[in-house]
Amino acid sequence: MSKVYSDQIVKAQLLVNGLKRNLELLKGKGINEEFISKLEADNNLALSYDEENEKIKADLRTKARRANAKLDEIKAQVKAAKKIIKNDFDKSKWEQFGIADKR
Repeated sequence: MSKVYSDQIVKAQLLVNGLKRNLELLKGKGINEEFISKLEADNNLALSYDEENEKIKADLRTKARRANAKLDEIKAQVKAAKKIIKNDFDKSKWEQFGIADKR
């Protein structure tokens, strides 16, 4: 969880707890049980969204590493194929093999 999310969720939960303990003092001030319940539910929902987001980020990092590894493998294969073609064929024939290199 990011520091911003973590801090805000903790602050909201502390506020909810304080509001619940002092509900009698808040009567007539626009804060009631319904308000507190909504704040707590929204805070819990934000927490679950952030947890889901963190899982997705971890999955993305894993997939990005796999994609980069596969790209490195492809680059090595292309390099090996080009080397064979460049060593065995004249420059004029390279284009037939899909090689646009001039040297």
